[in-house]
Amino acid sequence: MWRWGESVRIERVESVQNEIEEHRRDQSFSEKSNFLEEDSREAGTVLERIIFVDGKRRSFVWIETDEGFRGVFAELCVGAVVWEKDRGTFPLFSPQSPPVVEKVLGFSQNFPEEGYVEVEGSVFKIVKGGREAMESVDSHLRELEIQEVRKHLQSGTLVVKDGPAVPELPFREGAGPVGLVKNVNTTDLRREDFKKLRSLRRGERSQMFVAGIGTMKKIGVYVKLVDGEGTKGLIRLEAYVEDDAQIPFLKKTFDDLAATLPRLTADLPIPRLPENILPIQFLEESLSRYLTDKHYMNTKLFAYLRAGR
Repeated sequence: MWRWGESVRIERVESVQNEIEEHRRDQSFSEKSNFLEEDSREAGTVLERIIFVDGKRRSFVWIETDEGFRGVFAELCVGAVVWEKDRGTFPLFSPQSPPVVEKVLGFSQNFPEEGYVEVEGSVFKIVKGGREAMESVDSHLRELEIQEVRKHLQSGTLVVKDGPAVPELPFREGAGPVGLVKNVNTTDLRREDFKKLRSLRRGERSQMFVAGIGTMKKIGVYVKLVDGEGTKGLIRLEAYVEDDAQIPFLKKTFDDLAATLPRLTADLPIPRLPENILPIQFLEESLSRYLTDKHYMNTKLFAYLRAGR
């Protein structure tokens, strides 16, 4: 167990005020839209079941060391729910079989120390896979989400992961996974083509497009969840494919999700609707119950860190 003062001294401590950044980047556009010309948009079938996977982060305290490294104490929770057309949504975890929960202390990849920090019985794992502290925390959360998705790929039910698709999880017929992107900062299309999506109607999808060509293709579509002009209710579905033989099965999956997902949201004055569909909202709220109370943990951390400075 690593302790403060052995090689690093804390010089500044402050609480994390808000999980959601107050600013957002401008949208970015591609020079060219790489549409799949052979794609034909057809009416999909409403699915019987979908498994949704997501992770939740709760950040506690920022610190700054005497060497100028910034760190953040946080807790992560990852789990899944299943939605069934005839029964609704219920979690795939319980107090007897809880979701994955990990406490972490994020630093940039340049931080020299490894190991764990114990704070009055709470053990925080040092993670440092990113260019800065919160990026390291989110990178670790991404790894936990990948592990959770893998648990469900043999279930016989389509898996949808909240957030971008990742190449570690290529699409398979009948299993997925499919990434659901709600905050569209990187559009993967030309500005002119993206603007045309504003006229999509509820349940309609765009033409399929290839967003990246490397060892695997990333293929995406945009789907409109509610009626109305503009980008309200516009989400992107995407997946990586290892070979083109999977594309027809992915197309059918996109068609079916375009028919299903609008049923799982509403144009109501509820924060983050309609893009943050109701099963994912339910999952996020359920995961929050397994995270340590923010004020309680902040009190413990401030007392511990001030005593060690």
